[in-house]
Amino acid sequence: MLNKLILRSQELLENHPINIKRKREGKDPANSIWPWSPGYKPEMKTITETYGLKNGVVISAVDLIKGIGVYAGLESIDVEGATGLYDTNYEGKAQAAIEALKKNDLVYLHIEASDEAGHEGDIDLKIKTVEYLDNLVVKTIFEEVRKWDEPVTIAILPDHPTPCRIKTHTSEPIPFIIYNPQIEADNVNIYDEESVKKGYYKVLYGDEFMNTLIGKK
Repeated sequence: MLNKLILRSQELLENHPINIKRKREGKDPANSIWPWSPGYKPEMKTITETYGLKNGVVISAVDLIKGIGVYAGLESIDVEGATGLYDTNYEGKAQAAIEALKKNDLVYLHIEASDEAGHEGDIDLKIKTVEYLDNLVVKTIFEEVRKWDEPVTIAILPDHPTPCRIKTHTSEPIPFIIYNPQIEADNVNIYDEESVKKGYYKVLYGDEFMNTLIGKK
């Protein structure tokens, strides 16, 4: 059925007015649908049900993350200028997260830029995206919430490595930070794959990270 739909879409799109215009302008036509990553709807509790939270928000320009967030019971917030690439609106996302934190128990802020730079194999661009994330997002949020009367826990982590050397995802453990103003910090002062191994949490598996973050462990 999928093969038939793909072939039929090519017939329909060949002479679509938009494609005729694109070809006239010397641009590539959008000449086929391409169904991707099919699967079954999983049976699972929402994040709020699982961890006893009142509400939560997902902020992302990537459809996959938005979809997972919505299915997990989070409200999806769109940010103007958010692209899912390295030219995304970092400041806008940071401000959206701050506003969402005022009304929600959990805010998942996702930024894709460094992953895209890794896929392109561009080490200089990847460094810039990490610097943007640090200075425009993490610093902005941290300096705001530290002034609040109610303590805010912050976690910083990638979902997977994307080394520039191979331009694709790998399955190695990822480094993470959990900042809780009510918990004394360990002695690790550098955030990278090797330094965090000496940290308090060591290696977490499965749902241990979320249980630790939410305070169930």
